[in-house]
Amino acid sequence: MKLKKIVALVLALAFVLSFAACTKGGNDGGKKTGDVTVVIGDSTQANGDWAYGAFASSINATDQSVINLTDDCVTVQSNENGDYVINDSVVDKFERTEDDDGNATYTFKIKEGLQFNNGDPIKAENFLAWLLFITSPAGLEMGVTKMTYAMIPGGDAYSKGEAPVLAGARLLGDYEFAVTVLAEGSDGNAYLPYYYDMSYAAFQAVNLNYWFGEGWSVADDGEGAYMKNANGTEFTKDAIEKTVAAAQFATSDRVTAGPYNLVKFDKTANEITLEMNDKYCGDFQGQKPSIKKLVIVKAEDETVIDTISTGGIQIYSGIADGDQVNALLDLIDSKKLDSSYCKYDRAGYGYFGFACDIGPTQYTEFRQAVAMLLDRGEFANTFCQGWGSVVHGPYCTAFSMYEDSKDFLAKNLNTYDYNPEGAVKLLKEAGFIYNEDGSDYEDGSGKVRYKRVTADEAKYYEDFCKTVNGEIYMPAIVNWASSEGNSVSDLLSTMLANGKATKEAGIEIKQNVMTFDQLLNYLYRQDISALGDGDYAVPKYNMFNLATGWSSGAYDFSFEFTTNQDYIDMGYNVTHLYDEKLDKLSMDMVYGVESGDYDTYLDMWQQFVLRYNELLPQVPLYANIYMTVYPNSIANYQEGPFWGYARAILYATPAK
Repeated sequence: MKLKKIVALVLALAFVLSFAACTKGGNDGGKKTGDVTVVIGDSTQANGDWAYGAFASSINATDQSVINLTDDCVTVQSNENGDYVINDSVVDKFERTEDDDGNATYTFKIKEGLQFNNGDPIKAENFLAWLLFITSPAGLEMGVTKMTYAMIPGGDAYSKGEAPVLAGARLLGDYEFAVTVLAEGSDGNAYLPYYYDMSYAAFQAVNLNYWFGEGWSVADDGEGAYMKNANGTEFTKDAIEKTVAAAQFATSDRVTAGPYNLVKFDKTANEITLEMNDKYCGDFQGQKPSIKKLVIVKAEDETVIDTISTGGIQIYSGIADGDQVNALLDLIDSKKLDSSYCKYDRAGYGYFGFACDIGPTQYTEFRQAVAMLLDRGEFANTFCQGWGSVVHGPYCTAFSMYEDSKDFLAKNLNTYDYNPEGAVKLLKEAGFIYNEDGSDYEDGSGKVRYKRVTADEAKYYEDFCKTVNGEIYMPAIVNWASSEGNSVSDLLSTMLANGKATKEAGIEIKQNVMTFDQLLNYLYRQDISALGDGDYAVPKYNMFNLATGWSSGAYDFSFEFTTNQDYIDMGYNVTHLYDEKLDKLSMDMVYGVESGDYDTYLDMWQQFVLRYNELLPQVPLYANIYMTVYPNSIANYQEGPFWGYARAILYATPAK
């Protein structure tokens, strides 16, 4: 899963280039030197929401890749070292200044001559438009899930309709603009100092006519920027909602400024077609694409090897399943597949997580007990087949913090080794010592354990609970939302949900197989009944198997464990673990730490990982060595931990 960030100015950050080892296979490469079409298989099904995550707390991974490929005219990207840098293909001049109160102003001069794919010029107003939208009353009424207005001077008044302009955003000329970020926001949160300070300078160019309709422009009369229409129309929900929705879900002909244009999205067939945009300005190194056409298709776990071997998929990125890796290596080594491969440390980890406010998973000892009923070492070996290892916290082996903390983590982390007896002890400590009739539980009976609870503790779990003589008993039943066609789901079902140790401990894990989209809706508790797809807002499931990854070198868990109800209502803190210490650590780790102060950041990171490891809102399973297979019809293709196919394909060329 993609981690949520309150740093809402970062609308389209690039991937970071890191270590990648590439190995040739098959015969001596493809012979095509002209137009090349490459078919990319992605294991995540696209939603087709191209609104930069404005209406969701986390962007679907495939949607994000398409946005990176099509909408990549941004002021800041990530370089090969994982550092945020100014995109010199877009920005002519940049300056950061700070006042006596610690508020920072980021001032830009944009290069002249930049164009959208339809030929419209890109000017300063195009970089302010989205900020004005997501902080406006119209945007918030339409369901924008960002609190960006709190960090901009005048943002609170602008968002409430009490001020006609966003005072902290300034249009200084046709090609110049500035945005100020508050040291302390209107919500009481500290936003500066910030360890990833440069990310505040990341702005996305959007076409005003495409997103909001004809006649819109950004104006500034000296007091701040605002949206203005030539016919006098006010910037309201009624005025822009239909146009925004049409742009958000358009399946073709989007007005964008990235390396590729979206030609077609067939959601039924799970196929996305992209063609090269000859008006693209280039990335931070000036790189432009030379592969003419891309087709992104949904890769199905059960058939992906056959599909690759028959040419139905040519690039399959970030392969985690060890069986798939070994099968593809055999095909390449035997020259049955005219392809090459890259391998690299994954910038992420697989896990199963809990909803910590519903059912038995609201109790720390219960979550710890579940972890001890799974042999995670065996799980990692079985799943990764030697291409990965177990991790014990919210980190991956690709991060420098991990490398610099190996000894500390080895000495201090609880590894939750497989220990059925220890799990039973924890279940007793959590109060699961009864049968469903209230009698004392007998260890080894194989029955489901129960805990005497209050009505508040039983909330949303009433259908599972039993009432005896006025007392409520909650069963040790976990309601698992499991994604379909997923090899991790299958292995968890075998080794944990249906494992002998789980049953003997008195726990039942109910597997409910569903689409990945449905799983995410339940995870984020989104009420999308208005779209005809059901109301997911009422808590129902308390276990989810997922994976998380980083698309840049920024490790920022701020607001991930927020206890602020306003943020929770907007979709933050999907674990619903409300721990003041964890919340504070996740914030202090990045806010209040000066950019470049690695020692302070590292210390806070270690303390955060320790607290996470103790409370265990998620059970980390594995960190992979990833493999990506690509065809010999292209050259110069490399991936790395923070450099996925959406970036690697930009540097690829037709093979000679």
